[in-house]
Amino acid sequence: TSHRPSRMPAGRAFLLTAAVFVWAVAAQPAWAVITVDGALADWGVTPGPFSAGLSQWTPSAGISFIQEDQNPALSFLGPGFGGQLYDVEAIYFTQQSNMAFFAVVSGFPLAGAQGHMPGDFAIDFGSNGSYDFGVKTTGTHLLYKNPTWNVPTVWPVSAPFMMTSGTSLGAVQFGYQPSLYASNAHYAWEIGIPTSLFGSSWTASGTLDMTLHWTMACGNDELDLRVRQTIVPPPPPSPPAIPEPSGLLLFGLGLLGPAAAVRPSRLLRLRRSA
Repeated sequence: TSHRPSRMPAGRAFLLTAAVFVWAVAAQPAWAVITVDGALADWGVTPGPFSAGLSQWTPSAGISFIQEDQNPALSFLGPGFGGQLYDVEAIYFTQQSNMAFFAVVSGFPLAGAQGHMPGDFAIDFGSNGSYDFGVKTTGTHLLYKNPTWNVPTVWPVSAPFMMTSGTSLGAVQFGYQPSLYASNAHYAWEIGIPTSLFGSSWTASGTLDMTLHWTMACGNDELDLRVRQTIVPPPPPSPPAIPEPSGLLLFGLGLLGPAAAVRPSRLLRLRRSA
């Protein structure tokens, strides 16, 4: 079950003229190798104007995602207001080999706006509301385990918001290009985390159930992506090539040739020095 009940008012569905939710089993990797640089073309996504429709938000096969692009002409978001600036538009997830990749698209820049700061990226293994991991989205981009979370100042129901303490597990890959999609009032950022940093939370069973969450300080909007999939183990290392027996024989004969050529010469030099 979700970490909290849905908060979408009954009339919200009529306010969103372009919204889609995908809760998927993603057993196959994305079509392209993900590069954590803040550009989403390798996810198959190009955030553009609202008029371009849903296709620009749909990623490549094998990527789990939720997309909820608010009409910028409307102010209401749910639970709060603020229009495009506070619209949390999409969250994406995929696994490639031993790396977990995440991406978020929002109208809210990581530099903050109108006195509000961006929140940290929350990860809830088990989808039980614990949010047992988090990534700092500002400053040094560290992964924390068992963090303490505070709540948004205006809409606490959008919690969690920002970590105040926790056990640091080290730096993660983080990519953000604030000007890349800014012409259409979008800001995208990516995270890459080795799955080994999650420890038993990732490898305890063959089924992954996690909820990904992000909001800003006021909590005017928030977005959750719940992912259920079979954990894909990393491929085993390729065994070293073993030469064929005939190849070993030829190699040995090749060594005998120089040895045979050197030995008489060495004996001759020894005799002359005697």
